[in-house]
Amino acid sequence: MIGLFTATAQGKKAAASLSLGPDAVLVDGPVKPALQRLWPSLGTAVFFMGAGAVTRLVAPLLENRRDDPGIVCVHDGFVIALTSAGNVLATEIADTLNITVVPTSDYVGESPLDEIVESLDTAIDGDIAACGAAVLAGDPIRLLNPLGFVLPDMPANLQPDNYGTEWTVMIDDRLPALRPKGKLLRLIPKTLVVGVGSSRGVTQEAVRAAFALLESEHDLDPRAVKSFATIDVKADEAGIQDAVADWGFWHGEDDGCTPPITIHTAAELAAVKVPNPSTTVADELGTASVAEAAALLTARELGGRVELAAPKTSSANVTIAAARILPD
Repeated sequence: MIGLFTATAQGKKAAASLSLGPDAVLVDGPVKPALQRLWPSLGTAVFFMGAGAVTRLVAPLLENRRDDPGIVCVHDGFVIALTSAGNVLATEIADTLNITVVPTSDYVGESPLDEIVESLDTAIDGDIAACGAAVLAGDPIRLLNPLGFVLPDMPANLQPDNYGTEWTVMIDDRLPALRPKGKLLRLIPKTLVVGVGSSRGVTQEAVRAAFALLESEHDLDPRAVKSFATIDVKADEAGIQDAVADWGFWHGEDDGCTPPITIHTAAELAAVKVPNPSTTVADELGTASVAEAAALLTARELGGRVELAAPKTSSANVTIAAARILPD
């Protein structure tokens, strides 16, 4: 519901001139009790009075950015959004009345996008400072979150159905199949565990070539890797160790961090149900899977719900697979 509140005849006239859709209601009677009564059902509250009076009315009712309605006041030739959730409607009202809009932000810090980076531990691909400035300015931004990560409170101008915008924010561990028009900011959460198995004496080059298939064959972003995993009898393979260190050098972001290698026994891996078991591997190592089982088991230990992001894929004497840690 959009509630229109006013205590003057002039305010009622201005409110009546707006066409804000069937959800808009011009509220009669004293403003304060009506506001308290309707507050739980309001999407936006529009006041035709000064910002100081509005602030005193709504302050006792505000709880948090996620649940509070947008707050807009129309007064003396200005439409002022007192909360960022009111920015979009404030702009619409200003356009209709041909007066000046004053958007706002109720976020603390350089950018609300920084909260996503911190909460999801993401790598950054794009100009986050410029995109954050656009968010704070109230510009419509398209926000794509296909894996369904739980996000902190975000401004109302970040929406998945904002098409044709200058900026798109994409939160995903996969490379985009189609790059959207305009400017793109990719936030890449560390969600992937890569399982690896190999023959004895495998070279670093062979393992590195297998790792590259995650990107070229499965469209997984290398910066999303949180951990590697293998079986204990392969833990001392220099080719695996060196390839993982090389991966960390190229994809560890600014800190050059190398993902750890988690080691499992054959018995632990044999207990993991996998889609592509091998009787040959079972006869040799005592488990029907190394790459898929190690990836899935480690991902479960790190995050709970998992899925196979890349099934068993072989290159020369190396087999790799990737599991994804799913949002809670």
